[in-house]
Amino acid sequence: MGFNKISARKESTILRELTLILTREFQNKCLNAISISEVRLSKDNENAKIFYSFIAFDPSINEASVAEELAINHKKIRHLLAGKIQVRAVPELQFVYDTSLANANHIEEILKKVNKN
Repeated sequence: MGFNKISARKESTILRELTLILTREFQNKCLNAISISEVRLSKDNENAKIFYSFIAFDPSINEASVAEELAINHKKIRHLLAGKIQVRAVPELQFVYDTSLANANHIEEILKKVNKN
């Protein structure tokens, strides 16, 4: 039980700080379009899965370009995070595209078609 509360607090802190880092520290339209939806720490706190989605107002921003920018800036993001959180070791970050928003939009479109018929 104690582990879950501590882990949840760490996940929440990482989510908040990564959001601030991506919006304030980078002048990059791909990284600024990212919205972090969830952070999941491994049991040993060595790895963190960062689930993200993005809202693209620019047609040049797509899933591939965002993933590429995250890969290019991965070390800098982790370094900036290390300066913001107080942990013994900063977890290795793994960015994962969160498909839940796309899935929700797809389901909504299906429901609209069903309601029309």
